[in-house]
Amino acid sequence: MSLQLSEKIASHHPPPHARVDRLARGGILAAGLLCLLLLAWGHLGLGAWLVPPAPTVAQQQMVAGPYTLTLRLESGQLTARGPNNVLVRLQDHAGHPITGARLHVALEMTSMPMHAPDVEGLAQGAGQYLIHPVFAMAGDWRLVVTISAPGQSTTRASFPVGVRWS
Repeated sequence: MSLQLSEKIASHHPPPHARVDRLARGGILAAGLLCLLLLAWGHLGLGAWLVPPAPTVAQQQMVAGPYTLTLRLESGQLTARGPNNVLVRLQDHAGHPITGARLHVALEMTSMPMHAPDVEGLAQGAGQYLIHPVFAMAGDWRLVVTISAPGQSTTRASFPVGVRWS
């Protein structure tokens, strides 16, 4: 009788190596899920939903070469996929508007290599140029403005911006 009882007890308790195997499989699965979550967090920009980037200052001004540039958010805070309207005012150091310039704007994500189409500034008159940037995802970006004006060397200026999902 004791032999049958010991066989019954043995059938209900798996050998110690089976428990270790299950623990090892569970640990590997948990590590894989953690890696997947971290990749999604960084690559898909999920972190910008939980911790959005700082709001972009509604108006920024900087001096670059012979120009004073003022960037103003016309559509409020910048969002991924827009619509975004940004006005760039271009002046000389005396405050006179620069007309006839070409503004090429590259969109660069600062935390990872992310593609977003470059945009051209549309002349609005009086040294003002309208741009419509379309960002691929939320996060911290940089608007790199390249200015080409007749009789001047090409000049670049960079504005930091925060882009939100909505």
